[in-house]
Amino acid sequence: MSDTIEVLDMVDQPDGSAIMTMDVEPELVRAFAHTGLKYLIEQVELQDDTISPNTFEESTRAIELTNEELNTLFHFGVISALKRGMEGDLCQQP
Repeated sequence: MSDTIEVLDMVDQPDGSAIMTMDVEPELVRAFAHTGLKYLIEQVELQDDTISPNTFEESTRAIELTNEELNTLFHFGVISALKRGMEGDLCQQP
């Protein structure tokens, strides 16, 4: 796996944000999605400490994501990496 991300295009938006087009290896997409999920879970735990633990069977740990869900998790993974300053590993892979 290559740990590189190639930025193909970046377009500044009037609101100060930017739209970035990147070439990202599939392994890094999965790592960003995993990091995005961890980021969301951390945010929920900060706001709601009443989540009770459950016991799940091993077969329930693998789930299918829609393209929209994967896209959302990927974006949160990028946000998490940017907040961490992208120090060390880009994403802490499982």
